[in-house]
Amino acid sequence: MSGDAERRLGRVRAVAFGVLAVAGVLLLFGPLLAKAWIWLVEPRDPDWWGASGQWVGGIGTIGAVVVALWIAIRDGRLAQADRRERDLRERQEQAAKVTAWIEYAGGQGYIVVSNANAEAVNHVVVSFDLVHNLPMTGSTLHRGPDIEDDEYLYAILPPGKWRMPIREEWQRPDMTPGVMLAFTDSRNGHWLRLTDGRLIPKDQNVVTRRKIRFPQRISVPESY
Repeated sequence: MSGDAERRLGRVRAVAFGVLAVAGVLLLFGPLLAKAWIWLVEPRDPDWWGASGQWVGGIGTIGAVVVALWIAIRDGRLAQADRRERDLRERQEQAAKVTAWIEYAGGQGYIVVSNANAEAVNHVVVSFDLVHNLPMTGSTLHRGPDIEDDEYLYAILPPGKWRMPIREEWQRPDMTPGVMLAFTDSRNGHWLRLTDGRLIPKDQNVVTRRKIRFPQRISVPESY
């Protein structure tokens, strides 16, 4: 069948379905429509028409108020969602600038932490970590309420690059060294960066989450 014939057949089908639909509506609602038409065209008193106009105007006003309120509520929700999304994006951008890695210089290994923000981060715990295989898929150590020998606790870590020495006894030739970093940003967002680099938001800062008890040693960062 050619394209023109198919189009003609489609139009015929559409007209046929339309006729059937109209016939069905008339069959079902014909008596009601007839009564409504008779009611509309029968003579009315002028006062009736005036009252009807007032009723119609009142209904229209109420409808306009309802629509305006719905639009205001919808716009408010959209604006609130946009603010939350923007705030989360800004927090993520700030947290993404706090990174850590392993470096070696002169036979000495170091943990290097970089805070590329203009603001300091706080409640910082830097943990030397070990993983069995590459690629790294997260921390293999479960940290508790005590700052362990292979960890550094900082109350504040200012902008810049900072390094912490890796002790020889921490290392194992059969495992890959890595860094786990927990911190709170300047907007009070809490984060955990795993040894594979993934950044995970947290509900609490690391001190509260791990129930770190004080007094404990707070390190002084070494600028790098």
